[in-house]
Amino acid sequence: MAFESDLTLIAIAGRPDLWRFAAPLVWSDGDDSVVVPRGFITDLASIPRALDWAPDLDRTGLSRRPAALHDWLYGGDRSRGKDWADKTLRMALLAEGMSWIGAYEYWFAVHAFGAHAWANDNRVLRAEHFYAQADFDEYMAGLVPEL
Repeated sequence: MAFESDLTLIAIAGRPDLWRFAAPLVWSDGDDSVVVPRGFITDLASIPRALDWAPDLDRTGLSRRPAALHDWLYGGDRSRGKDWADKTLRMALLAEGMSWIGAYEYWFAVHAFGAHAWANDNRVLRAEHFYAQADFDEYMAGLVPEL
């Protein structure tokens, strides 16, 4: 289990809470792999500010790549389901070097409180989930096999 690429993000002007992928992010668990496409928009870890005191819940620490991957699994590639997305977040946090307690805290939070986001956010991947229409078009073109 490991990330096979760096997390390369660009801040979105005027939106300090949002970032766009400047390059794909690749995760592999040995059996399966996930590629987050260039241009997809993430807010990284959606942690309430009231929990900023908790060292394991640092948005800028070990959670960055796993949180960005999890955003894609909730908002982009939902094909494997919420439980798989949440489990993959936990595995990715552990792979990044987070303690099992910290990884459990993240997993518990998204597993227990992420149902609303899963049910209501990004049920259908749309162009507005990407920074530019061209990024969305490129991603969609990769899904359709050439004849």
